[in-house]
This record gives sequence, C-alpha cells and structure tokens, in this order.
Amino acid sequence: MADLPSHLHLVYHALQPYPADIPLDDVYANLDLPAGNGSRPFVYVNMVQTFDGQTVLDGAAWTIGTDVDHHLFRQLRVHADVVLCGAGTLRTDDVIVTTHPALQERRVRRGQPPNPLGIVVTATCHFAPETFGKKFFRRTDLDRLVITTPRAAPADVDRVRAAGVAVEIIPATPDGEVDLTAVMRYLTGKQVRRVLCEGGPRLNAGVARAGFIDELFVTTALRLGGDPTAPRLFTAPVTDRPLQLISEYHYRAPQGVREMYFRFRYPR
Repeated sequence: MADLPSHLHLVYHALQPYPADIPLDDVYANLDLPAGNGSRPFVYVNMVQTFDGQTVLDGAAWTIGTDVDHHLFRQLRVHADVVLCGAGTLRTDDVIVTTHPALQERRVRRGQPPNPLGIVVTATCHFAPETFGKKFFRRTDLDRLVITTPRAAPADVDRVRAAGVAVEIIPATPDGEVDLTAVMRYLTGKQVRRVLCEGGPRLNAGVARAGFIDELFVTTALRLGGDPTAPRLFTAPVTDRPLQLISEYHYRAPQGVREMYFRFRYPR
C-alpha cells in the first residue's frame, strides 16, 4: 500500500467550517449517524466510480479507487451493524467487511463485534465453484450470512452452509427477486440499527426504489473508464429529485487532485 496522506481537504460541509484540512483518520470515522427510525435500520450506501460514472473497471470495483478510498470505506464500516452486498459484488469482487484495528477496538468497547456482519443477498443462492474460493467463504474471523429466497435449490443452500456461512430464507417478490422489505424487517427483528450497502448497482436500485436509502457516499476518481456498457451507481431510474450535499473532501497530491469524496442526504 502506498503512503497515505495525513490530511484531506474539506471543500464544503453543511454543518462545520470549511475550507479546512482534516486528518485522514477523522474523515468519516466519527460520524453521528442515526440508529434507524424504529421501523427499519438507517441505511447508507457507499460506492466508488470513475469520473465518467463507471462502477467497474477492468472487471472489478476495487481497481477504481486509490488507497485513500480503500482507507475511507473501512472507516465508514465502523458505524454499521451490517454491510449488505448483492451476489454480483461477491462474484466479481469479494465481500470482506473489515475495518481498521483501532476502529475494531472502538466497536468492541461499545459492545459490538470487531467487524460488521457481512450479508450477501441472492435470489437463488447458486455460486460457481470458484466463488467458494473467495475470502467471504474462506475467512473465519468474520460473521457472514447469505439471505436468499424459496427459489434457492436445497443443494445450493447446503453447499453454502457446508462452507461455513449461515443461510436465511425470506420471501421473494412476485418476480422472484429478494424482497428487500422482508430483508429490512428481518434485520429490524435482529436489532440491527445501521446498514451500510456496498452495492452493486442492481442492489442499490432496489434499495432506493423501496425507499430505504438515507445517505449516499460516493468516491469519484479522476480517471476515465470509457465503457458505455459498464454499470453505473444505479441500474435504473430511482429519483428525479436532487441530492442534498452534506460534505465534499478532496485528496490532493503533488500532481493535483486525485479523488473527490461526496456525502449526500438522499432526497425524500
């Protein structure tokens, strides 16, 4: 990993003075996020994109951002009880929901596990053999859960459980997809207060259309993808109302600005 900058430049903030240089370890690590509204958890989405909007580059998402982005998405995880991902994210990247050691200690002091629970949602629970070689299935220092539907074949469910990952079956929507309202109901019953959704774009669109997104964090890398067929933050229209900007940070390097980090309140 390259040397990280000591500070990011705060360009705008709705609630605190700006411009200012903020220590990197203070960016996003001390957010005062709500703990749900009583009927469902608070949901915030974090994604990375190229300047022309791609969320996948060279077949994966992690290749887009710098090491600063990789540092910040771990800081965002400190607030979450659950990190929620779609099966496509697991298949193309991986689902490893760790945060930094110092933030793990903070979580433990608050009576939480060191890292959030990693949840993958899938309508079928079917994964190719090579997917079982990913860290989501191999690591045992993380709590992991696959949420699926009655469409899942019993043999596929058994294969996931045999790999050491728990499976929960919830209702499907009329078109056979995971019912995200049922997912939120299940999580509320488990006393989950905050959910971080890390995509991919199909899951983002489903969560948005269900009315569950409260905040949106977007890293924009100053590089171009150039692939008009590559997925974007959302795979379908979700709102025609403007996002409400809360904060904007820049990563400044000797050669100029490298990345921009936006936090939005999602419109109601």
